[in-house]
Amino acid sequence: MREEKKRLREEYRRRRDAFHNQLDTATRGLAFRRPPSPLAKLIEQSEVVALYSAMGSEAPTARLTEFLIESGKTICFPVVMGDAPLEFRQVDTVDLLESGYQDIAEPGASCPVVVPDLIITPMVAFDRSMGRLGQGGGHYDRSFEKHPEATRIGLAWSVQEADDIPIQPHDVTLHMIVTESEIIQRVNMTS
Repeated sequence: MREEKKRLREEYRRRRDAFHNQLDTATRGLAFRRPPSPLAKLIEQSEVVALYSAMGSEAPTARLTEFLIESGKTICFPVVMGDAPLEFRQVDTVDLLESGYQDIAEPGASCPVVVPDLIITPMVAFDRSMGRLGQGGGHYDRSFEKHPEATRIGLAWSVQEADDIPIQPHDVTLHMIVTESEIIQRVNMTS
């Protein structure tokens, strides 16, 4: 299964990059600007929202971060802690982010650790059964297990949809997936 996941990562990174490269700057800037209604409702019900710092062709989070700050939500970003679950640290402004693990922007050590109610995660690929293929380090799966009460939302471009993501026992599925064109969600959001 490891080789199958590696092959899928390569394929879907290529798809994501090609799709992203064909978008004009204005379209990229408008994508994921305001949360669609079902996600907005979940955000409204949450106090602490975890986001990620988008890299390269990942679904952008900058505009969503601005929206959450304007909405008065407590926002946090992940910090990689080796093989441990991610540590989510609160920031009041993205100016508090600095280069961290693999040059991904993350909060500094002086930012307080918080527990998220809602975790918005990047993906390499996803499927309709709410399976998520990440970068392969297992950071988010371990974090989902550590914070089982947090709602898990995947953010991706529609071209990242796969027919079937191979799921292993340690893989944790999502509650909702938001793309630039569609919302996919579980019927029962509590599991």
